[in-house]
Amino acid sequence: MSSRILFAVIATFWVLMNVLLWRAEFGRGRETLSEVPLETVVDRLLNAPDASVLQIQHHGEPRGSLRWIPTVEETGAHTADAAAAIPEGMIESAGYNLDLDLNLLMDDPGPGRRPRILAHLDLNTNRVWQSLSIRLFQRPATWELTAKAGDDSIGLRFEEGKTSWSQTFAAKDLRRLTEALGPYAALLPAPMAANLQQLEPGKVGPKLSWSARNDWLKLGRNRVRTYRIEVTAFERYQMIVHLSRAGEILQVKLPDGLVLLNESLPGLERGAASKLSP
Repeated sequence: MSSRILFAVIATFWVLMNVLLWRAEFGRGRETLSEVPLETVVDRLLNAPDASVLQIQHHGEPRGSLRWIPTVEETGAHTADAAAAIPEGMIESAGYNLDLDLNLLMDDPGPGRRPRILAHLDLNTNRVWQSLSIRLFQRPATWELTAKAGDDSIGLRFEEGKTSWSQTFAAKDLRRLTEALGPYAALLPAPMAANLQQLEPGKVGPKLSWSARNDWLKLGRNRVRTYRIEVTAFERYQMIVHLSRAGEILQVKLPDGLVLLNESLPGLERGAASKLSP
């Protein structure tokens, strides 16, 4: 009899602990949609231990791939006092680096002419950008855009075989960017390219609104807890990003049916985007 009582107590305790763990993991009802400080989510994103490899789909059709590679720039302590304050074996962060490798599938671009874009962004410890470089390759042409914090100019360089030229224009005159890119501005989504031409100095910030919250992402019959970031641009276009709890990008939804899906997600055949719901 005592063994049965002991078994019942242990079983009850086990069930109770599992219920408590389930509630802590998934919450109750819409509590999973509670807001989260954006700073917390950005920190997870920049400190993600692994790169995010995403497949790009447009209305279910494959359109390329994107590698998102965040790294933490590390350095040792500069003074004896600073070194004493840091636990042994730990390294002080000196900033963040973000690399993007975008490969696009175009309709009949010609042999070896598929566009590729490489971007590199440097941030300081306060996550303020320090330098940016963007390179666009479509053989035989190469475009490079560079900018540095505190420098009121943007550099643009073009190379094609033995032909090359460079141009510098004021950062405030963003309208000239699409003019300088020429036909390559068509690589931008049409609504974004149109709004880029309408940018006015000093009015970029207010046209972006950000929010972050706890959420879940449904993957077939399963669901995964995520951080959800919503960005609204120009008061019209919305971007929704789902991150894993470790900061890996799982899904990005953009205007005009553009969806980026992590390659590790199940069922990434054509039309897989329709099987994933926020």
